[in-house]
Amino acid sequence: MIGSSFRTKSSAYVNSRVNYNSVPRELYKDFRRLGLAPGASLAVCKSAQRNLMKIHHPDRHAESRYSFYVATQITSTINEAFQRIEVWYTKGKLDD
Repeated sequence: MIGSSFRTKSSAYVNSRVNYNSVPRELYKDFRRLGLAPGASLAVCKSAQRNLMKIHHPDRHAESRYSFYVATQITSTINEAFQRIEVWYTKGKLDD
């Protein structure tokens, strides 16, 4: 239908961004680790984190010790990035 109000993945991504000036520079790398532009909404960040965890979860890469180790490191980085973003959105400040 032309003119319908459904949202595609790209339109949800564009509509979820906020002003870059409101996002602390310390979080830019965290947004990028989730594959998002700085300022994406918390819901979009959570969705990206969940999707990345489905791909990189260590249980999916248990065929060798090395791949398990690498997957563990990647998921640790993803979770840390999401936690920093979540703290910033919920508390309005970065934890030291």
